Amino acid sequence: MAKQEQNCEGSSVVSDLINFLNASPTAFHAVDEAKKRLQNAGYEPVSEREDWKLEAGKKYFFTRNYSTIVAFAIGKKYVAGNGFHIVGAHTDSPCLKLKPVSKVAKGGYLEVGVQTYGGGLWHTWFDRDLTIAGRVIVREEKDGSVFLFT
Repeated sequence: MAKQEQNCEGSSVVSDLINFLNASPTAFHAVDEAKKRLQNAGYEPVSEREDWKLEAGKKYFFTRNYSTIVAFAIGKKYVAGNGFHIVGAHTDSPCLKLKPVSKVAKGGYLEVGVQTYGGGLWHTWFDRDLTIAGRVIVREEKDGSVFLFT
């Protein structure tokens, strides 16, 4: 492969990574973005609460609590009893999280307390642009709805 072709391919991978990171300000957003990408790549969703009818040569995924995603592919020649490989990663990263029961109304504004989460290098955050992003759960009579926001 020519050097120029390698740079183009590498640039595309980097661009795709940057797009993923920009679409993922929280673990919830990262899981949602991964879910979309997996579906575009032919992965089928399965539910942890149901029996799975899996087929050789197919790809599947499931999510839990909107913050975990597990994807797997079954080889076309897979035979039950043969081994398998697992690769894992985590979706969370250092951030500021809202403290529970911390809102205070003051001077016409609503203030909420935050706490650090993860092992951040917090002194490097003083000159960063920050945003508010997360998940809102709305409880309804029978179940609830989950909304992601940025």
